Amino acid sequence: MTYTYKVTAIGIAVNSWQEVKEILFNSAQPVEETYGGQVGTFTFATPQTPADLGPLVRVELLPNE
Repeated sequence: MTYTYKVTAIGIAVNSWQEVKEILFNSAQPVEETYGGQVGTFTFATPQTPADLGPLVRVELLPNE
């Protein structure tokens, strides 16, 4: 089982998804990651507790397929 998180930046530009990932997930290493523009997805082998970066960064746990 994997855990995929969708991260959406609302109204702000993301210059480094790597830095956002490290802050959100406390440097945990995903097994897969994709990102571009305002949205990134990060898949982990274990559940994560993302940091709360306020209303401009939304994190959603996506259902497993």
